[in-house]
Amino acid sequence: MLGGLFVTPTVTAIVEALASARAEGPIAVVGHGRIAAALAAVREVTPVGLSPRAAKKLAGAVADTSGIADGSLAAVVGMAIAGDEAWAATLAAWSRTVRDGGAIVFVDRGYAPEASRRALCAGLSELEQRRAGRAVITSGLVTHL
Repeated sequence: MLGGLFVTPTVTAIVEALASARAEGPIAVVGHGRIAAALAAVREVTPVGLSPRAAKKLAGAVADTSGIADGSLAAVVGMAIAGDEAWAATLAAWSRTVRDGGAIVFVDRGYAPEASRRALCAGLSELEQRRAGRAVITSGLVTHL
């Protein structure tokens, strides 16, 4: 019961970021089953990279983004980019799946300046950040040149 209490503000901030980016259509949620389940109530969601136990509970779960077609998603919502050593490859893989003008939204605990830096280095534009408790929600638009 308390899990929903802590996820709800984060999901609200993610929904606001997606609305601000005008990301209409299917999305992928990487690495967080409860957020994927909450967003699936209002959007078409592909859960990605979940534990086997969490993947059983959510329809259409996939192991990674390699099976998702290029440019087929309106957005990708991911977790913990600011602490990821392979962040550049991760953001490149996510960007590949998002259509031109779509959004990448990621959730981190703290590290707002590092999240912004990594989003800019990955080529995202029109960055926005929101706070939900200790979580920092960073969003940006993907541009395929």
